[in-house]
Amino acid sequence: MYQTLRDLSRYVRRYPRPYALGLSLLVVFAFFTTLAPIVIGRAIDAFLGGTMTMTSVWGYIGALLGIGVGGATAMIVTRRTLLNASWEIQFDIRRDLFDHFTRLDPSYYDDHRVGDLMARLTADLNAVRMLIGVAVFMGTNTSLVLAFTLARMFALDVGLSLLTLAIVPFITLTFFVLLRIIHRRYEKVQEQFSEVSSMAQENFSGIRVVKGFGIEGREVDGFKRLNDEFIRRNLSLTKVDGPLFPLMELLFGMTISVLLLVGGRLVLGVGGGLTIGEFSSFVFLFEGIQWPIIALGWIANLLQRGSTSWHRLRQILDVPTKVKDDRDTRRDVADLRGDIEFRDVSVHMDGRPVLDRVSFRIRAGEAVGITGRTGSGKTLIVKLVARLLDPDEGQVFVDGIDVRRIPVAVLRRRIGLVPQEPFLFSDSIAENIAYGVPEGDDPAALEAKVRAVARLAQLEQDVDGFALGFATPLGERGVTLSGGQRQRTAIARALIREPRVLIFDDALSAVDTQTEADILEGLRQAQQGRTTIVVAHRVSAFQHTDRVLVLEDGQLVEEGSHEALVAKDGWYADIVRRQQLEQDLETV
Repeated sequence: MYQTLRDLSRYVRRYPRPYALGLSLLVVFAFFTTLAPIVIGRAIDAFLGGTMTMTSVWGYIGALLGIGVGGATAMIVTRRTLLNASWEIQFDIRRDLFDHFTRLDPSYYDDHRVGDLMARLTADLNAVRMLIGVAVFMGTNTSLVLAFTLARMFALDVGLSLLTLAIVPFITLTFFVLLRIIHRRYEKVQEQFSEVSSMAQENFSGIRVVKGFGIEGREVDGFKRLNDEFIRRNLSLTKVDGPLFPLMELLFGMTISVLLLVGGRLVLGVGGGLTIGEFSSFVFLFEGIQWPIIALGWIANLLQRGSTSWHRLRQILDVPTKVKDDRDTRRDVADLRGDIEFRDVSVHMDGRPVLDRVSFRIRAGEAVGITGRTGSGKTLIVKLVARLLDPDEGQVFVDGIDVRRIPVAVLRRRIGLVPQEPFLFSDSIAENIAYGVPEGDDPAALEAKVRAVARLAQLEQDVDGFALGFATPLGERGVTLSGGQRQRTAIARALIREPRVLIFDDALSAVDTQTEADILEGLRQAQQGRTTIVVAHRVSAFQHTDRVLVLEDGQLVEEGSHEALVAKDGWYADIVRRQQLEQDLETV
């Protein structure tokens, strides 16, 4: 808990005025709240003593009204300041988490489910807000009310106050035992909530697969099992934190019975002396601290849940970003020409090399194709060029500079990458194409650019056939478009940035050979003066490349022009023959 409060204090320090004002007004509220029973007790003694006059009555009424107004005003302002500040802090934490998400390496998302991450951004973040807002507010208020109440109770009668405090050890022991159990069970509840969220997210994203296989019933049954376990864990948690309030009521009921017995003897003059008004004030004060003490269980519950949730959020924030700028980064690099070189580059996964001492050079403005069997390391080369990961051994250079010394933003800004599985946002087609364009461009000029690159990607004719044209909204992940249209949209999105390096990572696999030929012909103009890397299985994609690199089991086994590799009669030549035979059979 101490570490949690220490971590969150850096967010609280951003809002010193709301917390200072709110906590100060809680002192005012506690003072007025505990003053009312004293005024009532004195009024009772005045009535019984026969000294009460109408002037006194109005005086007591005015005092109680003033106490009520002062306490209510202090509480209203406190709630507005402290709770508003907690919402601001929640926003700050969410922003920091989202910023950290954007900086994490892509490999992190390969090992973590989106549903689990979303659960932490919602349920866990809300629990943290309750800790820094409601728990701080109620905890401070309860402590101050208890302090003022005990001071006034001891002023009335020390012995009776000590007797009242006899319940404190029982409450402390109860809290200590139950909170340890609550912590463990609440953590299990949040873990199961992540499972439920993950399955829901995966089913929403893959609903077409679920329906295509006709296994809706099986998925519903699986979701039901997860929810049943979620309910079971919540019920298990409720069995622990549920008895807190009834147990507090029981302890208070027992205490007030003893209080009436002992206090009654004091009022009757047996063993001491208390006026009826003073005893009434004491009882009212004791009644006033019942809720604060009972609230301790709720506050402790909020603190424990918030601490557990913050620990789950810290697990994300503590994940280091491997690919990032550091003190060796050359800040003077502002642009790139696109000369790429690999020197003895190796990458290991699960203890085995997936790239093994690969070396080659692509000169600025040159077009190079990369091919090989599935799993040979083609996409890894793309990731290394864009610095989505760093090599375990060897070096990757761009313009003679190690990519680890080039600012990440500069490197990726000058690269136009079309991935094998393009992702489109739920915006219009035009907004998806212009996604990488800096904000502030002239709308008319931007519209012309969008249409121009769509024409190069052989997408313009398809889009013009839609009722809304380029304003056509896309569904989730671009499901409005066919697979080929999505890939062509991604190609247009890469071209509009006017990059120095164009990379197509099997980006033409979802289009037919004729469309592929049209796209490649349209890209010849876009490739002028740009370094182009075409990763593909179909050798037809290499018709406009200067050279072809062939990978086999993570090693570069062949390199040369299309004609030279065919003449070499190796792996590449064999693939050419196979694909030519397939094309001939399709023609027949």
